Amino acid sequence: MNRPLHHPTLRDWAMLLVLTLLWGSAYAFIKHAVISFSPAALIFVRIGVAAILLTGWTYARGHRLPPLNDKRWLWFGALGLFGNALPFFLISWGQQTIDSALTGILIATMPLTTIALAHIFVPGEQMNARRLAGFLLGFAGVVVLLGPVALRGLGGTGLFAQLGVLGAAVCYGINAVLARLLPDTPPSLSGAGMLIMAALLALPFGVWDMAQMEPAPASAWMSVLWLAIGPTAFATVLLMQIARTAGPSFLATVNYLTPIAAVVTGLLIGETIGWNALLALTIILGGVWLARKKPAPPPV
Repeated sequence: MNRPLHHPTLRDWAMLLVLTLLWGSAYAFIKHAVISFSPAALIFVRIGVAAILLTGWTYARGHRLPPLNDKRWLWFGALGLFGNALPFFLISWGQQTIDSALTGILIATMPLTTIALAHIFVPGEQMNARRLAGFLLGFAGVVVLLGPVALRGLGGTGLFAQLGVLGAAVCYGINAVLARLLPDTPPSLSGAGMLIMAALLALPFGVWDMAQMEPAPASAWMSVLWLAIGPTAFATVLLMQIARTAGPSFLATVNYLTPIAAVVTGLLIGETIGWNALLALTIILGGVWLARKKPAPPPV
């Protein structure tokens, strides 16, 4: 039986603000961590610690992981791949070259990817004229962000890094669709299961890279551990709580706030934001708003 939703309260808004700050500032911590950690080593520590924390929290709430022959582990594996392991790697790899603010703007395209994929895989979520217009507007924002170099088909590490982060946004869109199709499972249990599977996927590459890397300074370790505790484990708990009490429509507000938080955080740590990035952010968020806007109710 579904739990009834209530109108967002001050507590819901406070949790949403904390979630926004956790996700929006995460890219600045990643930018610092990738100076000392390889992307594979970073995501292994981040996901592994988060998996331990969230599994402990899940058991404390009285839930138990399903047996290994339960088909939901296949779902957890797919969710862990597209929701954690692969996008975390692509973002960390991209941020070796590009700034944290630009990363946050590129990730803002995730809802557009979700809408396009839901049109194919989710019944009742077919594309209409409004969603298509929003998708095309958001795509125009990406073109503005990547610039004329991308349109001419030229390369460069900066362009490939941006495309990698866009690939992470696509992964998050796939994950959102998979989460809708997941067999009925308590949210805390599915969150713990996907992190466990993501940690297993990251294990061989992470252990190999950690064995090869030079000792990292304490500040880099603190950044990675904070990414595990804050933007991964704690943020997952907040995400599930907000979705449970205030509903997914209210939760979608974070898609507009997180890239803004990423830009502000980038400015605070000394990054330079070009006019094209700010224009692209405005266009992308406009496309997301248009694509997600609910149609007006028919006249009575």
